[in-house]
Amino acid sequence: MKSILKIIIGTTIGIVICLLVFFISGKSKKSEHTVSTHREVVEKVEAVGKLELVRMNIRDVLEHKIVREWLPNAQALLIINGEAAGCIDLQKVKSGDVVISKDTLKIKLPYPEICYCKIDHEKSKVFETKNEFLSGAKLVDGAYAEAEKQLRQTVLKAGILEQTKTNAIVLLKPFFETLGFKYTIIYFDETDAGDAGRVKN
Repeated sequence: MKSILKIIIGTTIGIVICLLVFFISGKSKKSEHTVSTHREVVEKVEAVGKLELVRMNIRDVLEHKIVREWLPNAQALLIINGEAAGCIDLQKVKSGDVVISKDTLKIKLPYPEICYCKIDHEKSKVFETKNEFLSGAKLVDGAYAEAEKQLRQTVLKAGILEQTKTNAIVLLKPFFETLGFKYTIIYFDETDAGDAGRVKN
């Protein structure tokens, strides 16, 4: 009789413990929530006086190789999408660059430059690779570096700087005329022309 009573009591206690564990764990899951704490810091604030006037989108199919002496050449075929912008840095305009004579405004603007020239990695992709063996990352990274270099040359040949000049005159001339100038003469500082093809930061 005592043994049966012990079994009943033990079973009852076990059931109660199981119910308590189930209840507590279920309640804790419901009460759980995610907390994220951000400690953001603005590291640098810069004044930007660059007027972006032209944007070009370029698509390229690039075949890139690593030539080997003993092993087969590693090859990659990439579909490249890139973007470049031409701009004028208005912060470079000095007081001596602006001459006002009665109803005429004469202004010398800095030579156009390439604001940025970059690969859009979200729209670009590696189409195919061959014989990459242990140099897969080197092959693809080298292909993207070559693509970015070629992108700069492509937009320069496409006349991005000349188009920037044209757009600057089209945009700024009517603006100056609204200030009351009957005649507006806009020209560019050609002394910076040799450095214009570099990407400016």
